[in-house]
Amino acid sequence: MFTLNDKEINNIKVKLAIMSQLMSGMFNDAVNSLFNNDRDQAKAIIKQDEQVDALETEIEGLCLRFLALYAPKAFELRYVVAVTRLTNDIERIADHSTVICREVLTHHFRSVQTFHPKISQMTEMCSRVLGEAVDSFFDLNDEKFKQIFGTDKSIGEIQKSINSDLTNFISRDPDSALETISLINIVRRLERVADHAKNIAVMVPYITQGKLLRHSPEALTDADTVD
Repeated sequence: MFTLNDKEINNIKVKLAIMSQLMSGMFNDAVNSLFNNDRDQAKAIIKQDEQVDALETEIEGLCLRFLALYAPKAFELRYVVAVTRLTNDIERIADHSTVICREVLTHHFRSVQTFHPKISQMTEMCSRVLGEAVDSFFDLNDEKFKQIFGTDKSIGEIQKSINSDLTNFISRDPDSALETISLINIVRRLERVADHAKNIAVMVPYITQGKLLRHSPEALTDADTVD
């Protein structure tokens, strides 16, 4: 599919793979730090955020260079444009991961599984959909989007259920209000990670078929990604 300059494209793909792997590791480690109340791991993850930011800047520079030198058309143009959008979603997922870690450093959480068992279910689904979204992009598998979209909707429903339960819990146990509000924020970040994963997957039909689904009714949830 690539014809202009495979070396330039491969360089972009390699950098993108490094950035994606770093982001995925940060998210999964952030979840582990939450469930294990591991403050040292949380601190280490926060430090990695600068690496993600640097890679985003580097990849954007490579994409701009490619556009300027080769004036690509059709597939190659869509691919490079998609990468520039993708890096923003990856950077935002890394940011959400660091926020989760900052919450771990701020609060001494009791067992999250005991506090609300659905949080464990939600983190597992987010991790799975994130991995599927990244794989679908590198494999250019545009059939994965429908499955990822369905999982994203399910995660949104779980978030609503958890938020309702945690809000009610505050009224029953005011002494745990700060910790509970922190968990509500974490749950919101998890839902946003799933939204960004969907945004990654939705770029594949754009690359392969030129279909812009990001803002179509079939691609949107009630709270589409805005941060």
